[in-house]
Amino acid sequence: MQNVADLMTTNLTTLNGNASLTDAKNLMQEHNIRNLPIVDDDGKWLGMLTQREYLRHAFYLVSTFGTKLLAKKESDTKVASIANTEMVTLARDASLESAADLFIEHKYVCLPIVDQDVLVGILTPIDFVKLARDQLNTTT
Repeated sequence: MQNVADLMTTNLTTLNGNASLTDAKNLMQEHNIRNLPIVDDDGKWLGMLTQREYLRHAFYLVSTFGTKLLAKKESDTKVASIANTEMVTLARDASLESAADLFIEHKYVCLPIVDQDVLVGILTPIDFVKLARDQLNTTT
């Protein structure tokens, strides 16, 4: 196992950039995920909506419009408008060592894996924990 393709998660829950923040919140709750890749109709990676970014925007909406309008404002907000589009992405042939260095040095919560701008997977620190666990189990 040497490349991110060997470790990345490929069975992804994604959301189209035109979906609402309400859709994103419901999908994240339903699938118990904190990182939601945002894609276009062709599967091209647009950005990532993290739980932190969702909460930051929800607090902004509450402080600006009050709690009574939160649900309406969430349903009016397209996820593409608040998704993090400045994330580092990796190619599937990137080394696991380079991915690990990014997690360690920058404390990233996830790394989207793209091939010709199309999202093909996601890598998280949990993937490395699972790898370490599997390595520990093979040595005992």
